[in-house]
Amino acid sequence: MSPVRRAALLVSAALLPLGLLVTCPTAALAAAPQKVTVKASVGTDRVVSATVTCASARACAGSLSLKLSTGGTKTLKYEAKARGTKTVTWTLSTAQHGALVKRGSATLTVTGKATRPGKSSFTQRATVKPAVAQVSARSTSYTVPTTRKLALSLNCAAAAGCAGTIQLELGKTALVKTPVQLKKGAQTVTLQLSAAQYSKLTEQPATYTLNVRETQPDVTQRTTALKLARPATVPEPKPEPPVRTASKAYAERNWTPAAVDTCPAALHASYQTIGPDGKIYPTWHPAQVTDPATGETCSFGHEHGADPRSSNIFDWVSAFYAPSDLAQGEPVGIPFGYTSEELENYGHEHGGMAMRHEDNAGHKVFVANGVKMLDADRNWLRLADGSQLLCDVLIKQHQGSWSPDATSNNAHESEFAARCNDGTEIITSILTRFGNANEMFGTCAPEEAIATVGSVLPAGDGGRRIIPTTDCVRNNPTDWTLYELWESDSKIVASDGTVLAAFDPWFGVRNPSRIYDRASSTATTNAISRPLDFAWYADRPATDYLWAGLSATERFDYADPRSPFNGAQRDFYLGELQLASGPTADGMVYSDPYGGSARADRTVGAIRQLIRPGSVLGDVALSRQKFDAKADFGKNNGVHAPN
Repeated sequence: MSPVRRAALLVSAALLPLGLLVTCPTAALAAAPQKVTVKASVGTDRVVSATVTCASARACAGSLSLKLSTGGTKTLKYEAKARGTKTVTWTLSTAQHGALVKRGSATLTVTGKATRPGKSSFTQRATVKPAVAQVSARSTSYTVPTTRKLALSLNCAAAAGCAGTIQLELGKTALVKTPVQLKKGAQTVTLQLSAAQYSKLTEQPATYTLNVRETQPDVTQRTTALKLARPATVPEPKPEPPVRTASKAYAERNWTPAAVDTCPAALHASYQTIGPDGKIYPTWHPAQVTDPATGETCSFGHEHGADPRSSNIFDWVSAFYAPSDLAQGEPVGIPFGYTSEELENYGHEHGGMAMRHEDNAGHKVFVANGVKMLDADRNWLRLADGSQLLCDVLIKQHQGSWSPDATSNNAHESEFAARCNDGTEIITSILTRFGNANEMFGTCAPEEAIATVGSVLPAGDGGRRIIPTTDCVRNNPTDWTLYELWESDSKIVASDGTVLAAFDPWFGVRNPSRIYDRASSTATTNAISRPLDFAWYADRPATDYLWAGLSATERFDYADPRSPFNGAQRDFYLGELQLASGPTADGMVYSDPYGGSARADRTVGAIRQLIRPGSVLGDVALSRQKFDAKADFGKNNGVHAPN
């Protein structure tokens, strides 16, 4: 086949999947490594857009003649870099755009004449239509509360989201204007009225105008009439707030200050949330706050990781954990100790189950927003429209790194939530088993199990706990021998054995305050030692990494805030996220506290789990990604072991 004929076929083949007609007269055929794509919609900016793709190793140039069947022609020159693209635009006149709008669609004929790298010509036809506004008001009647906040209920119909500005108007007067960036689906945008604007509202609805000017996916404008009113002057009687009882995590496992801590216990107790069972639970708080009683900065001496409010899905997850009878003003958030509380209830109905309650300081939060998902071959995963698959992840994991607990106990409370733009949604609360009870692994020999004693928790079905050992760190005190890594293998399994969800985040600690001491352990105890003490050994004191400079100081206790070994330097890894449809249409199931026996109806002690597979994520294998590689949640804020 001649080069001329081959180039003509390549142009046609590249354009045919777009549903566009291409004709290349035989007399004009030549090597033409260009193709043209036309944007199918024309916004209110009246712009017709055509993009030339140059597939050649040399630059491309030529001209495009555009002709609309409803009237109007335009000739545009283009130059595109080698293997690059060039977009040319034609702004229609008001009359030309009006004719297109009146007809509803038009045929755009594009006649291309390439001059570089070779001469060629082609004709291409495409259908263009006036762009349709993608943002609409889901409700047109509102009662604006005394906070003067108008919570508009909007819907974005575009798969890739919508962007632009919204403006509230009264007559010809603009009241409030704000930019918006909306994801696909229903969302709420809040407009704050001024006191003067609010004063003009009455109890009888008045007509306002909502003007939505979109810039993405197209330039469009839509106006909607809104009915706004103030609430009745006589408020409805407020219902009596429900009586709340304290969970064991709040009443018995809450924090009490050490001698070096400056915040009072009562201030810590004020950080609370209401769990799904209606009980009070401790929740996240900053490591340092201002004590309202003194106006001074004080420290709790421990930290709970990343601020969950920084997560894109915090409101969604908090609403999931809120009880059905939540009263106005009651706190919502991530409950610490909820799974352990339900374990007690479940254990009363199912004899022989060991109870599990953990300390307050060990609850840690991990946040990852807009994670670009990779398959097992490190390729980006994409949606059907070619856009990037993104996930927001919020995790609360109990990971104490100061006591002997984790050397033998494998079950630790985990709350794992993720929402992705392919429709994937998961919120789970379980006791995750990191390997088997009475078994751990050391950093110097991570494949060799170390037997420990004392745990009565059930065996695991995957994962492990890699904990530094005294002999390993003592012989080579470095960052990698001290690195503690917990590898989970979590599942939600239906009563018939079907795995509804499988996810396996890992959690690392770069500066734990404990290491396992095999030599000092006995048949009934698991001994630990403190890496801090290596700085003052008479024989080969540790001087590198976190130990640098310590040997020259007077010896102090491992719980001293001066110690660099406080368990606050943590990272985490995201791995598999495989979901399957369960027995309910809404994805809600109830499992035991370990994630087993999931079913549609709730039993005593069962925990509600949300599992909704998306259009892409399901059984696809994912690559593991690391986050917070340099995070330090205990820097200059009074944090110390135990943490």
